Amino acid sequence: MMMNVLFIGNSHTYLNQMPRMLVALAGADERGFKLKAEQSTGKGVSLEWHWNHPPTREMIAGRRWDYVVLQDRSGGPLEALESFQRHARMLDEEIKKQSARTILYMTWANRNRPETQALLADAYANVARALDAILAPVGLAWQQVQRRIPGLDLYHPDGRHANPIGSYLAACVFYAVVFNTSPEGLPGAIFIEGKVRLDLDQDTARCMQKIAFDTVDHSE
Repeated sequence: MMMNVLFIGNSHTYLNQMPRMLVALAGADERGFKLKAEQSTGKGVSLEWHWNHPPTREMIAGRRWDYVVLQDRSGGPLEALESFQRHARMLDEEIKKQSARTILYMTWANRNRPETQALLADAYANVARALDAILAPVGLAWQQVQRRIPGLDLYHPDGRHANPIGSYLAACVFYAVVFNTSPEGLPGAIFIEGKVRLDLDQDTARCMQKIAFDTVDHSE
């Protein structure tokens, strides 16, 4: 089974090469899953920026995708909710013209603003329902990992972005969403271009994988 996925977003998508982590997880699976990922990203950009950025819309229209992932800037749903909703809808219309499904990439709260996670979750879930899109509840999985493995840090030192472990968690959530199956048992080590990008011990990796799948399963 080959899936073609386009990621539209910003540094929460491209940092630590998260889409390529997802490709590596799919390639490590003995169940025959395969995935190709492309991306249209920019530093700190919003869905409104992407709507007005011709290369993004050209990428949507340029080939047949199975899924197109939409990720707004981290503060977008908190500070410009109407713009987030409107441009998600407009991009979703273009995605549907290609007979693809939209995935809404729910991000996580800043380290020093954990109370905003509920607002982010509601904003992404409401748009997903309104568009009949799929929700990738990365922020909720992030919250569960923090509760269940409190010593495990998912944040980049800036307190906003993911470190490689946080990006691995995001990739596990997308694996569960795209393939509709649990990533449990997949490797905790990620190699990209022959280099080790991450090397988690298997117990920690399996716990994160289970949380990722359970969070996706409960959000449906």
